[in-house]
Amino acid sequence: MSFLVTGGTGFIGSYVIRCLQEHGEQVVSFGRSADPEVLSLFSSEVKVIVGDIGDPQQVAAIFKDHPDIDHIVHAAYMMGVESEAEPPAAMRVNALGPATLFAEACAHRVERVVFVSSESIYGKSQAIYGDRPVAEEDYCSPSDHVFNYSLTKLLNEHLAAKYEARYGVPIVSVRAPVVFGHGRKHGTTVWASDFASLPARGQPVKLPFPENDSNCYIYVADLAEQIYQLSTKPSLGFRIYNSGGYTLLASELATLVREVIPEARIAFTSDGSYSLFINQMDDRRIREELGYQLRSMPAAIKEHIEEVWRTERLHYPAAE
Repeated sequence: MSFLVTGGTGFIGSYVIRCLQEHGEQVVSFGRSADPEVLSLFSSEVKVIVGDIGDPQQVAAIFKDHPDIDHIVHAAYMMGVESEAEPPAAMRVNALGPATLFAEACAHRVERVVFVSSESIYGKSQAIYGDRPVAEEDYCSPSDHVFNYSLTKLLNEHLAAKYEARYGVPIVSVRAPVVFGHGRKHGTTVWASDFASLPARGQPVKLPFPENDSNCYIYVADLAEQIYQLSTKPSLGFRIYNSGGYTLLASELATLVREVIPEARIAFTSDGSYSLFINQMDDRRIREELGYQLRSMPAAIKEHIEEVWRTERLHYPAAE
């Protein structure tokens, strides 16, 4: 199989490419930067194209130059903070970009598109749904949204259904909660790298919320594997999947880091804002579809920390 990964040098996209490499797939990476630190993690066989997903001509050129592409993973987005700061740019990248990509995918009859959606699609609060896991069938009201980013995700899913109904190309979305792991450099949830990456370097970290705040978390490598399996399974029962994850208090997150780095200096913002999004996600659909078991949170956080030590060549006794 030959994969196009948009946002390939971004946080999630780069892990998807590494996952695809492990599975022996051919990969074309398309994104707005050629981050040397990220590119050093790719094999020489990955074809890297720097470009703008919001430019229809550039997107069309990818398929002209690489006609063998038969699968697409779309992860190229402007994140929450950037989308709020530059709404016109965000609409071009987050709305026009996927629409253009879906159109090209259908024109070239690719086998499947999988794109990264978000827990933010469910709106601004867990309170909307009550104290229960939120499922794919739950209604996502546009009036409950606070970010431009999340509304474009809702629009993407709407367009995906329209394109698939018209052309028959499967376009699948994966709604992820807070995605953590080493390497996130931009966006509202950059702290989801910092909470473990900074202590792994021996640095303090202050999280932007109180210690009793609660979020749902998935490790980036688990999400990448889910995306791969959703891309390659011969048939799927649905077109929208919650990725699932673990619900933890911020204090519990810090405890898990200290199990690996006892001296970790982790502080909280006592007068900070609580999470705007859901903290409980129903993952029965994807578990039954794939049979894939997420790493435990302790194992995932340990792997996150060891990724820092390995890639930055840091030496800690606990890493031996």
